[in-house]
Amino acid sequence: MLPLPSRFSLSFCFLMIRCDMRAYGKHCWRRKGCHISTRYRLIRAWRTGDTTCRILLTPAVILAKFFLAPTYDTELPWRADCGPGLYLPHPQGVIVAGDARLGVRVTLFQQVTLGGWNDGSPRLKSRVAVFAGAKIFGKVTIGRRSFVGANAVVARSVPPWHTAVGVPAVSQPRTDAEAQRFGRGQSERARS
Repeated sequence: MLPLPSRFSLSFCFLMIRCDMRAYGKHCWRRKGCHISTRYRLIRAWRTGDTTCRILLTPAVILAKFFLAPTYDTELPWRADCGPGLYLPHPQGVIVAGDARLGVRVTLFQQVTLGGWNDGSPRLKSRVAVFAGAKIFGKVTIGRRSFVGANAVVARSVPPWHTAVGVPAVSQPRTDAEAQRFGRGQSERARS
């Protein structure tokens, strides 16, 4: 098994871009969300990477900043820590706070806001889906494989395998049918 490249290397940046592209599937370069996540990865690698990253990525970052920024209404700052497989199917109006943390294979639909508050910003664990118009504020954690429903306003943490809906959001455990459909095993059901 090969070791993972350093987080500050050019190869790590391209590895993350490949993971994001896999989330979009075939013809990923036609998708606006793929453009936005690639722009995010390039700028993050350029800002936090080693000297080689800064030198080699400068032309790509200049093109991404000046040509991709005005075309999309999305705020995804380089300071936000997004895991591999970021999926933005309809990226219009997505706003992510600068110190938000997103896990592996997170899905954010249109008009989603992950807003920071006085005590911090949201943290989304792996395989979380946040549907259209949802707002998540403050230092809250959305558990693994949880859903945040459309137009929900979340100000409290959501446990793993729950669905949060309403204003203010109330979390409910997902049904066994949903759990089986999304691959949750018996051992995970017993723990929660």
